Parts: sequence; C-alpha cells; structure tokens
Amino acid sequence: RIKSFQQGSSGSTDADEFEVVSEDRARVSDIPVASLESKNDFTNSFLSKIGIFLGVSAVVTLISVSLMAPNRGMSFGIQFLSDGSSPSAMAATSGGFSFHAFGYTVVLPEYAPGWAYFWLLIAAGCGLFISEEALNIWVGITLARLLSFDGTWRSFSGSFSKNGLYVVSTIIWVYWGVTLSDMIPFYLGKLFRRSRASADIVSKIGVSKEKAAEITSSVRKYGNLIGFVERFSIGARNPTALLAGAMGISAECFFAGVCCGGLITLTLQ
Repeated sequence: RIKSFQQGSSGSTDADEFEVVSEDRARVSDIPVASLESKNDFTNSFLSKIGIFLGVSAVVTLISVSLMAPNRGMSFGIQFLSDGSSPSAMAATSGGFSFHAFGYTVVLPEYAPGWAYFWLLIAAGCGLFISEEALNIWVGITLARLLSFDGTWRSFSGSFSKNGLYVVSTIIWVYWGVTLSDMIPFYLGKLFRRSRASADIVSKIGVSKEKAAEITSSVRKYGNLIGFVERFSIGARNPTALLAGAMGISAECFFAGVCCGGLITLTLQ
C-alpha cells in the first residue's frame, strides 16, 4: 500500500514523500534485507552444493583409478586409438562402446567402471562426444549380460550376488551422471539471464526458431515442473534445460523434477 503525506504544515515546496506499507502495516524499511535476497542466496547455495558433489565425484574417481583392479574377469581398461588406426585394431575393439573425441576413437570395455559412464554423461550435458540415450542403453545391455534371466529365481539371485556390487554401483554412477548433467545447461541459461544476453540465446542453442518457440512455450506451460518434463524431451534436453535457466525457473524445483523424471527415463533406457 502507498500513502502520501505532507511533512510539516508550512507550505513546503518539496514533493510529496511516499511510504510503502506492507499488508501487515509494516514498513518495507523494517523488513529484513535477508528475506528479500533469500531466493538468490538459496540458488547460489544450491549451485555450491552441485559443485561440491562434482568435486567429491572427482576425488572418488581418482581413488577408484588408483585402487581398483580387475576382478571376476572384468576388464576396466579404456583404449585410445587414433582415427587412422588399422582395421585390425578397430576390429579387436568392436565389443566395446566407442566414440570420437579430439581426433581419437575412445573405446570403453564391455564392463567399464561406473565413473567412466558418469563423466561421459557430464560431457553429454555439455553437448560433447555422445548421446545420453545411446550410452544408457549400452549400460543396460552390459548389466543384463551379468545377470541370469532364465526364468528361475535361484539363477537370478546367484548371478546378482556375484555381480551385485558392480551392478548397483554402476546404476548409482549413471543416475547421478544423468541428473547432474542436466544442471550444466540449466546454469548456463542462468548465466545468460544474469548477463542479460538471454534475448539472443536462440542463436546459441543449436535449434531452429520454431523449435525454440515450442520449447519456450513448454517452459511457460509447465513452470517449475519443467525439470520432470525435460527428462522426456528426447533430442531437446539440453536446449530445454538452457531455456529453463534463462527464463528464471527455480534451480531446486528443476533439479527435483530431473531427479524424479530420471527414475523413469533411465529405467526405460
């Protein structure tokens, strides 16, 4: 509410002063500044938590690389072949998951460590190297080969007890890779919004103006639920996350939606 009043009664030439009063009659000057900035503080805190988790993941990865040794016949070696490698060398690695990066063909073995999948998914969130769908389907294939599905509970439980640690740890690594990778384009959109470059963001997300308009309409339609919807936007996840960040969607709500949607999409993949 705004009320005007005159100071003094002596014909002052000063303009009327205005006092902003909240619904509970408290002056704005009496409202703690922290309450007005709490949303930005929470967003910054949330970003810090994401960064801390990535740092912890990097430490765990380094420990795993230094300590983990192959067991149960699994090979954890990742091969790097130049793009001009001989056909025989390429044929020898046909059983692994391969992708091109920086002039090399990188080949993951059939039973690669979970952290390798995690960092590839983070790269996918940056728009690099691979498709999330292709990698997750590959992970499903490799995990299925470790388990027995001949219709009897005994054989399945026996195969799971033998390989359960690898299966569970790989699923956890992949799940968090899927969810955290979506936050990279989201916070990039936040950066565009803060730098006031969001007006030109369509030219930077790699989709047509029609597709960008469709994504923008979806973000406006679903609001804070767009994180859940984004998980089902096959082929347009990164642009959706980028525009959601640029349009001011809450980071915590977006991440919660991504986590819930990821439980479904990762399982289907």
